[in-house]
Amino acid sequence: MRTLRRLKFMSSPSLSDLGKREQAALDERGTQQRRACSNATWNSIHNGVIAVFQRKGLPDHELYNLNEGVRQLLKTELGSFFTEYLQNQLLTKGMVILRDKIRFYEVYKLGGVDLGRSLLRN
Repeated sequence: MRTLRRLKFMSSPSLSDLGKREQAALDERGTQQRRACSNATWNSIHNGVIAVFQRKGLPDHELYNLNEGVRQLLKTELGSFFTEYLQNQLLTKGMVILRDKIRFYEVYKLGGVDLGRSLLRN
């Protein structure tokens, strides 16, 4: 009987352990929420930058929101990684989009169509 009580007592958490576990769980939830927010911001910036290069219109105040999103991401632990991604991946992808459009319009112009009129229509 004494052994059973001792095992039961040793396996039950102390009150101080409960507080630590709850705090650890709250910290983990906070970290997950920050990551989710960072992912949403990251996706928003990615889509916004691509939309700019594709000459799609941005909604009102979207450019401001993208700028603020970049500022917030740069303050996180992902900041340096995001900077590298922005420079090496996203802006490169945007430049490829622009290059392809330039090539398309150069071919279009060689075909005898006025480039100025075609650009105004798009």
